[in-house]
Amino acid sequence: MRPSDVVVIGGGVIGASVAHHLLERSPGLGVTLLEREGEVGTGATSKATGGVRHQFSSEANVRLTLLSYPYFAHAETLLGRPVDFVRHGYLFVTANPATLEASRASVALQRSLGVRSEILPPGDLKRFLVHLVTDDLVGASFCEDDGSADPHGLLQAFLGIARGRGLRVLTATPATGILTAGGRVAGVLTPEGEIGAPVVINCAGPHADALGALAGVLIPSKPYRRQVLVTEPLPSLPEVFPLIVDLDTGWYVHRQGRSAVLMGGTDKDQHPGHDTTVDWSAFGLVFEAAGRRVPPLADARVMRAYAGVRDLTPDYHGILGAAPGLGGFYVACGFSGHGFMHSPAIGRLMAELVLDGRATSMNIEPLSLERFSRGGTATEANMF
Repeated sequence: MRPSDVVVIGGGVIGASVAHHLLERSPGLGVTLLEREGEVGTGATSKATGGVRHQFSSEANVRLTLLSYPYFAHAETLLGRPVDFVRHGYLFVTANPATLEASRASVALQRSLGVRSEILPPGDLKRFLVHLVTDDLVGASFCEDDGSADPHGLLQAFLGIARGRGLRVLTATPATGILTAGGRVAGVLTPEGEIGAPVVINCAGPHADALGALAGVLIPSKPYRRQVLVTEPLPSLPEVFPLIVDLDTGWYVHRQGRSAVLMGGTDKDQHPGHDTTVDWSAFGLVFEAAGRRVPPLADARVMRAYAGVRDLTPDYHGILGAAPGLGGFYVACGFSGHGFMHSPAIGRLMAELVLDGRATSMNIEPLSLERFSRGGTATEANMF
């Protein structure tokens, strides 16, 4: 097969962003995108719920959102098409004083970086949703700039521009081997033959650890199932309200316009795997948590449910950078459910790494693969 300057493995929104940013910086670059499925965006990206938030506990994750945010808020200017971004805010509630204090520390960090987040008392919360039970709450954190967007729209925006600049997309083409020579990457092996390339970028999401193993690179990112329950919207609920997260149970509710309500967050699988079979028995906890926090949701009519797979790392931070010991092999994976919202920044930073030799838009040391061998970074606390 025809050689390439760069092979990007993984046709989800992260791989598409990497390809887009590489070709935006260097339009003459030969970039090939490999996708194992018959169509791009049918893996983890197709199951993303579209959330975009600034409310993280680590500087690295906050900065990834800050770098990515313009691609949602100003998509038509930057990408030539909308991605249906809605600023509905995220509201994190808790009945635990210790959890609230941790939220205060997170908000202080966020505000120091320019984020408009705030701590709110229980008495201020019913203005967001009158049915929200607040009697037991001690407070909440809120950011009005948080919201949601369309993952498929962002994926197609990146790919549309990149294809216009010469991107070669090969679907139904898994990477079955990584070719090396003299301690460097030499290309990728596929069922259709070899693709010679001096740079290979692993954007394979839940399959990134297996792909790394083909190159002899240990990647501590594992796939975990995540389920979402979709119900009909209740007439008593407003068309727009914040994405609400109960930090004490992990339960969340997300209104998608007039069409549906998404709920989940109580089904954290304990064992890694790629099984996306829906476990209906797990949704009892979802309705139990919903009934306690927003009682009308306990009577919502279920439309459907689906399960996806997200790639989690031990500290819930992504892995972004060059793989030590194998020149030309780069990793962008393990973003722990935040890959969609951080994909614009990931693509930009990876393009800087490949083309300039280092990332300049932010410090990516906390995201390096080497962090795990030298003690890691603080665990991201705001997970659900």
